[in-house]
Amino acid sequence: MPSVLGHTQTASYTKKLFTLLALIGLPLISACSYNTIQQSSTPLNTQSASDETDSSNSKIKELLNAEFILQREGPNKAFEPFYELAQQSGDTALIKRLTYIAVVSQNDLNIERSANLWLSEAPTAEAAYALKLQVLIKGNRTEEVATLLTNAIRYKVSLRFLPAYLEDNVRDNDQVSTIEAAIAELPPESKNNQYVQLSHAHILLLSGEYEAAIETAERLLIRVNSEKTEALYLILAFSQKNLGQIDNAVKTLQAAAQRFPQNSRILVPLMDFLVDNNQTKSAVDTFQQANLETPEKLQVGINLMRTLLEYEKPQLAINIANNLPKEQLGLSDQVEFLRAIALAQLGKNSQAINVMQKVGGTLRTNATNQIALWLYEQGKEADINTMVLNRTHREDIPEQIAAISQIHEENGNTHLSYELLSEALLLFPDSDALRYQKALLADALGQWDVTESELKTLLEKDPENPQYLNALGYTLLVRTQRIDEAMIYIESAYEKADSDPAIIDSLGWGFFLKGELEQSSYYLKKAWSILPDAEIAAHYGESLWKQRHYKEALEIWKTALEASPDTPLLLDTIKRLSPSLLEESQQDTPS
Repeated sequence: MPSVLGHTQTASYTKKLFTLLALIGLPLISACSYNTIQQSSTPLNTQSASDETDSSNSKIKELLNAEFILQREGPNKAFEPFYELAQQSGDTALIKRLTYIAVVSQNDLNIERSANLWLSEAPTAEAAYALKLQVLIKGNRTEEVATLLTNAIRYKVSLRFLPAYLEDNVRDNDQVSTIEAAIAELPPESKNNQYVQLSHAHILLLSGEYEAAIETAERLLIRVNSEKTEALYLILAFSQKNLGQIDNAVKTLQAAAQRFPQNSRILVPLMDFLVDNNQTKSAVDTFQQANLETPEKLQVGINLMRTLLEYEKPQLAINIANNLPKEQLGLSDQVEFLRAIALAQLGKNSQAINVMQKVGGTLRTNATNQIALWLYEQGKEADINTMVLNRTHREDIPEQIAAISQIHEENGNTHLSYELLSEALLLFPDSDALRYQKALLADALGQWDVTESELKTLLEKDPENPQYLNALGYTLLVRTQRIDEAMIYIESAYEKADSDPAIIDSLGWGFFLKGELEQSSYYLKKAWSILPDAEIAAHYGESLWKQRHYKEALEIWKTALEASPDTPLLLDTIKRLSPSLLEESQQDTPS
């Protein structure tokens, strides 16, 4: 009897110790280890007790080792040691720790193994079912998904994780299809589960089967105790709206709002539907009457402002902004961005620019772009570059300059784009992205000496960059008579990136200019097969034409004209060699 009791006490202590170790940090682990050794040194006299103590100490050392691996080498390396310990101990807390490590590692196999171990010890663990479900769905393992759901229902585990996962992944058609197929495979009694039926109704909505979605949602709403009534109202309302039953959709959400008066997920679409149904005043009244906490009030108000602006109700949007809580919890940039848009819709561009100037944070780039567009409308494009450089943070300069340069070029002001790039490089001379962009733009402006100089500067820093090598080689190829020098750069680029169609095109065109026509056609055909681009078509077609393969050349050009009828190089090439093709193309184009 004493030995059995001793064994029970030691085993219990060990299990509790593992639970504790899974929840506390390393300093306490060391203390527990020390205390355990000290306490076991004198009281137990039997060999059995000594063996149990040695076993306990050994497990503590293994757990310490696993923890050190986790800290030093990361979750992927630590998973196996933790898995062995969790499997041996059967301790739920340690299994949860293992599962956390698996999730952090983002390794689906490890997540599934830890979930399986968890379920073997605790078959009612909802979180384990949820984790395994994700892995099975992502792997399109339909039958196993159905089995997992059936087992969860058998153990009376809530399936609320199923519609939640579906909602988070509605844009992934493969995963939605897997869930749909798994539901179809469930036995009849499992299909009656409210969460299964809710998921089915959501899938019907996503699939465009609105009548069936309405019928399913209405049937489920009759169940007074349904835990997912809110989602059912939404499915019903969106199905009604998609069938053109906007009045019914509004009534559905109004009923939902009465039942869930402080639910922003109901209020947001309700206001959107009211505005869409020419009931703007009701939408505004609904917002003003909603008894929401400050965070929800802000989010719902911002969404209503967007909707009002979409339907060109700028003054109402400004009124909403003026009535939002003064404490804006980091959302003031969103509010002011929309306020500026509203002012612009009212024709108050100068005020709009002043308000937009205050917008920063994640909206800073968008705000800068919008200010540039408004300055163009006011005929003040000369002020744009200074505004951009003053507003833009250093880390955002390349992306911002690229966006503004595009705006300049779309408005026919390439010189302003070039000036902006030049000014930006004076401030940030180490920006390779800006320098490369300037080099390409200089070529377009005919400043080929600048292009060559800037590209050589880039190559001094990064001599193995295939894009820089190709850009310099192609510039020399088409702008100078230095063909042999150009080919050295292009061939070097090809050695480093032999599947890049732009580089292959340069190589093929170089061989064309050297008169090596078969080589030229070989590479240009390869480039065209990878990327049927209009400029590649111009080169490839001319190479074929030079070899008197007229029919093939015309087919290439026709294909390119259909896709890109305004590409200058293509048009110039055809105009030189086969002007009648352009006439035919213009006749075929519907007026």
